[in-house]
Amino acid sequence: MKFGNNVILMIVIAIAIYAVFLFISDYQKLSEEIINFQIEYLIPILSLVTISWIPLILKWHLLLKKNGINIPFRKNILIWLSGSALNATPGQLGGLIKSQLIKTLYNIPRTKTAPLVLLEKFYGLTGAIIAGIIGIIILGMNVNLILFSIAVLFVIFFLIYYRPVLQYSLKRITKFKFFSKYSDNVTDSYEVLCNSTGPSISSICIVLATSYWIIVSFAVYLTLLAFGIEGTSFLKTMSIYTSSVVIGVISFIPGGLGITESSLVGLFTLEGIDVSLALILSIVIRLVTLWYSVSIGFIGLKLSGGLSLSRNFQN
Repeated sequence: MKFGNNVILMIVIAIAIYAVFLFISDYQKLSEEIINFQIEYLIPILSLVTISWIPLILKWHLLLKKNGINIPFRKNILIWLSGSALNATPGQLGGLIKSQLIKTLYNIPRTKTAPLVLLEKFYGLTGAIIAGIIGIIILGMNVNLILFSIAVLFVIFFLIYYRPVLQYSLKRITKFKFFSKYSDNVTDSYEVLCNSTGPSISSICIVLATSYWIIVSFAVYLTLLAFGIEGTSFLKTMSIYTSSVVIGVISFIPGGLGITESSLVGLFTLEGIDVSLALILSIVIRLVTLWYSVSIGFIGLKLSGGLSLSRNFQN
């Protein structure tokens, strides 16, 4: 299937899922909530989402420099944004197109960059869990949630630092047809991963990843305020959002479509939010986070020349 067809398919699936959400909601309440949305919040929300990318771009740039890959910072921003165009892929691993872009533009082997794309996602997932734990601890929520989060963190670090398990995991990932062309490159790049997982570089990357989740969670919190929801605190919003995204990522369903939204709805209703409002909230939150980044990513693809490479990326 060609690159463009994959993207269209993901968009169609998303529209179908959101249509079902809207269909099962109370139409009259839905209309009222949409009308009540305070549009003046939209610019601050999108601005915060955009600002949240800064620590992620710095993290990506730092990982490249750590491995002796020096790319002009402005060009690297476009390359990173290009990866965002494929955030709606399983586990967001469509970001491997960044590796293809760097190889084409700078003749740097994918052996050096593909592992960094995967490691970038591991750090991102770690940051999401840590951000969620912060909210859980401060709010004194169920201790079982903390234990579960710590267990997931342990699994992540075990996957990164224990070579046999890491190599097995990478082989499993590259069984997918979409990533099969990277199989040799990724499995032969354990040295790159070791160089990028030392205590110093790991600490910096995790702090940057956690910063992203805190900032984007504040954008989600503003989305709640835009709908007049003031009873859910920022910390609780952060825990709800990060938990839902993590569930979507580990489901390995493209973009976590349906899974993340359902998790958001379920957790919001537990906070006493009406089901119809929770449904529209989940859709709007995903529009201003996931799909906003995907749309900006395609601009990055265009400016970086990535669209001309998309055919090769899929073949």
